[in-house]
Amino acid sequence: MANTITFISCGVLTLLLLIAIMFAGSHLLLPAIFMIVTILVGGYCIYIADGMIKQRAEIMKKWED
Repeated sequence: MANTITFISCGVLTLLLLIAIMFAGSHLLLPAIFMIVTILVGGYCIYIADGMIKQRAEIMKKWED
């Protein structure tokens, strides 16, 4: 569930920044691109961390049995 929420929120924020570029003009292009990249990298980090937590839980469960 966390991955779905992360992907949706990253997509929405990216669209909002692209809309801001369209309406405000090209002088926001570079900062908005950096913000978009930061959002996407953060979402990828959350995706990886969620996978690591799930794997750890599975390993701990197998270890206890």
